[in-house]
Amino acid sequence: MMKIKKRVIWFLIIILSIPTLAFCQDDLQEKTKNLEDSIRLMLYKERPYFEVVNYGANRIQMKDSSSLDYFFEKLYALQTQKKEEKKQVKILHMGDSHIQADFFTGKVRRLFQEDKRFGDAGRGFTFPYSAAKTNNPFDYKTRYTGSWTSQKMVSNKDQSQWGISGINVETTNPKSTITLEPIEYNERKPSKIEKVRIYYPILNEELFEAVIIAPTNEIKSQKMHLDGYLEVIFSVPQTSISIGLDKTDDIQTHFILQGVSLETNDGGILYHAVGINGAETRHYLRCEDFETQLRSVQPDLVVISLGTNDAYPSRFDDTAFKGNLIKIIEQVRNINPNTSILLTSPNDTYRYKKYANYNTQKAEERLQELMREKSVALWNFYQIMGGFKSIIDWHKVGLGQYDKIHLSQTGYNLQGDLFYEAINEQYQKWIDKNRPK
Repeated sequence: MMKIKKRVIWFLIIILSIPTLAFCQDDLQEKTKNLEDSIRLMLYKERPYFEVVNYGANRIQMKDSSSLDYFFEKLYALQTQKKEEKKQVKILHMGDSHIQADFFTGKVRRLFQEDKRFGDAGRGFTFPYSAAKTNNPFDYKTRYTGSWTSQKMVSNKDQSQWGISGINVETTNPKSTITLEPIEYNERKPSKIEKVRIYYPILNEELFEAVIIAPTNEIKSQKMHLDGYLEVIFSVPQTSISIGLDKTDDIQTHFILQGVSLETNDGGILYHAVGINGAETRHYLRCEDFETQLRSVQPDLVVISLGTNDAYPSRFDDTAFKGNLIKIIEQVRNINPNTSILLTSPNDTYRYKKYANYNTQKAEERLQELMREKSVALWNFYQIMGGFKSIIDWHKVGLGQYDKIHLSQTGYNLQGDLFYEAINEQYQKWIDKNRPK
């Protein structure tokens, strides 16, 4: 690896030392891009190289260089804390089907938590997607008894009291149960469970009460919080969580589960990912308990990965798209005006597998405007992919799926690598500027 670094550096010196080289402008730009890619790859260690990726664009864009200061302050405090302090940094990453599957976010979570500077504070927010008859992330299993029905914010016919996940499961049977069991995935063992939060509308008197099914001597404490969750702390780490129901009054007729957070008591990164297939920006505005649950999560960084579904129809209202994002940003800042916000642009797509989608570029342009107008950061994945029609090239090299909307698992892993590296590079710049040695 050192030999490769030296060759890249010497090549750069040679190019810059010969001003008389008669490159045409286009040729010079191409060679400059290749150099940027090579240097970036050198900095990013030994990652797989794909020619379809614009590595030179892999950076965090900000009009105001302080847009991520709050998050980086928390990250640095975690990095430099004493062992007994056990500080946690909390990230909430919200989105659509690209997030529900958790390939992308799962890779980012792993990179953060396996980084020795930070540590593992737990799996974070989960949902029993299998009970809702939809795809479940691969790093935990969902089992259930009784009959459960799903209510989704993306369905106009559904009406429910949604939280940050935008999806609920409901039952009318007090004997129904749900079990969540983290499992080993991609050679990574699951995080231990020392604390659990069960999110449901606890102030609704018509709901059964949630209970944890576990030996009494393994439960250290239980507390109902007005922010809409039951918190249980264990005296013995658990390998799975089973939720039961308790009917204590005749007025109680059903139960609504909004999500479950699996956490440790250790210091580290707690990376929550919430997403639902088909989600658009407008759908999150239907979530009555969105701000309430944001307050309970207290994220230091909120990542918003939306736009694929907004921009999919031929008649894309990019003004409404931008307006909806402004409302979501305002909701986040209503809870904590200091919370860092990072937007990510959607990947290039085709409509119905055969029509190149010009709307994605419009969505990317609106995100650029928000970055400049709202003091938020932007990770422009659309540019990193290569822009318009780039999904074709990604599919050819095995990084995109046949539907020309989603990435392959390899593609999502690469996306996670790139995203983490862009954040880490910006974090290192922040340290050099604000915490010089």
